[in-house]
Amino acid sequence: MVKAPGGTKASKKVQPPILSHEFIIQNHGDIMSCIVMVFIVGLMFPLTQPLASLFIAPQYNDTFIVPGAGEGGQDREIHGYLSGINDLPAIFFYSICWVVVHAIVQEYGLDKLNKKTHLSKVSSFKFGESFHQIFFTAYSVGHALVLITDRIDDFVDLKKLWIGYPAEHRIMNASFKMFFILQISYWIHQFPEFYLQKLKRDEIRQKTFQSLVHILFISTAYFLNFTRVGLVLIVLEYTTQLIFHFARLSHFLGRKTISGPAFQTYNIVFVFARFGSIGAAIMTFWYGLRQVESPFIDTSAGNFNTPVVRLNVLLGVVLLQIYLLYSYMTFHLGRYRESNAKKDKKKSSAAAAVPLKKEKKRQDSESDSKKKN
Repeated sequence: MVKAPGGTKASKKVQPPILSHEFIIQNHGDIMSCIVMVFIVGLMFPLTQPLASLFIAPQYNDTFIVPGAGEGGQDREIHGYLSGINDLPAIFFYSICWVVVHAIVQEYGLDKLNKKTHLSKVSSFKFGESFHQIFFTAYSVGHALVLITDRIDDFVDLKKLWIGYPAEHRIMNASFKMFFILQISYWIHQFPEFYLQKLKRDEIRQKTFQSLVHILFISTAYFLNFTRVGLVLIVLEYTTQLIFHFARLSHFLGRKTISGPAFQTYNIVFVFARFGSIGAAIMTFWYGLRQVESPFIDTSAGNFNTPVVRLNVLLGVVLLQIYLLYSYMTFHLGRYRESNAKKDKKKSSAAAAVPLKKEKKRQDSESDSKKKN
């Protein structure tokens, strides 16, 4: 039978049913963009403006009096923002925004590169992870360095990591506050991405641990007003991640001349970052904040510097750094053993090949002599 002209082409992609799982996965970027637009449009109407601003605008904006923060020990008025439970709607909203950003990076960057690389499933997962992480860590390090530059007096002197807690530490400008909100919301957005990216169990387990650790430590720094030391630890961690993902991305793209030195740089920076994080945590929580610790938590003043909180935060940071160092050493020891095993195998195969070559030469010489005779 001859197919009638104008029929449906065989190559045309069949659209899944509306609101099915496949439909949501394929169009989740557009769906989330529409939800974001609903909140933004809500800012334009007086009736919905207060509710919409709760999700979009930073909360707890006011002018605060900080005792002894001015010249000569006088009180000083500081305009800024605090942290609190009303930040949860903003964290939810910006988590949706991160899903949209993730979809844009996936569609216009990663998917096009995947067509050219032709990697295996395992390598493709690692390549995609590094591709997304290199964008996020580059933004985070850049934003954090801008914040440090704007408040350079608070970071030049190591003692400023704890001096003035909590009065001076809890007051943030808009950019400082948004940095922490965006950090928390980014790692929260990873959980819906498990479903949207169709990750496997092993991949979900790995990314779940990573996301939970980041959420726990960044939220602790933000809501307990340990923002200065938290920012320093974030810069150290994300700098190592940025170098690592850049090196791994270069490796999968076949840029060996770039990936080799980049991995070597990562190995050095990783160790320095771990010991730097431990040193900053010990100086702040064991030495600095112990001098002004409080016997009880004062939520109205934002003071969480009690012995229990302080020591648990210190213990958490130190244990995390030790775990990372242990994983790092285990990985490199495993690679070292594999490399030695391969070398021994080559040596044994080469040694076994020597008698065979001698026997073959002897047989060849005997056959040659027989021919001459």
